Amino acid sequence: SYSCHLLSKILGYICELTGGQNPQPTASPGQSKFTLLFFYAAAAPALSVTVVSLASDGHCDQGYLLYGNFCYHFEIEDVKNWRDAEARCVSEQGHLVSFQRQEELSFLTVIQQTPTGISLWMGGHDSVTEGGWEWTDGSPFRYIHWNTGNPDNYNGEDCLSILINSGYWNDDNCQNKRGYICKRRGEKRCCDCC
Repeated sequence: SYSCHLLSKILGYICELTGGQNPQPTASPGQSKFTLLFFYAAAAPALSVTVVSLASDGHCDQGYLLYGNFCYHFEIEDVKNWRDAEARCVSEQGHLVSFQRQEELSFLTVIQQTPTGISLWMGGHDSVTEGGWEWTDGSPFRYIHWNTGNPDNYNGEDCLSILINSGYWNDDNCQNKRGYICKRRGEKRCCDCC
């Protein structure tokens, strides 16, 4: 069976296809279910199906996608400035997204295939020391994927955004209203209690 969730009218849908007992040779011992995520691009139906992740159920809350050991939430419609976007992610027990290697960034192909030019907030900033980029989650700022000519500190840009159709990064004005990507550990936040 499968279910689809609308990301936005422009970006299209994320769909989950759920299978039964160890459907793939790569499934972990004892793994009872898998979730196969794919993307339907409303603006470009020819790009419709892309495999994003193969993972066991139960690691991420609704609205989050599992990749590796982390859950990611792509917020496209509720735009915020950088500080408010980070506060929203923290309220969900995460932070704006950080990337430690190319493989993590490649996860964004779920959205990069759409022919849009939107940018989303990431967790990088150099507001403490100009040029001293750091992630809000405290992880090391080692992997970079700057767009040509960036970072340029144009008019005091101290916050990091990602151009979705290319995956390149831009130093950006922190007051701009943008969508954002939250990242947190791959486990559910809470439980049904009492």
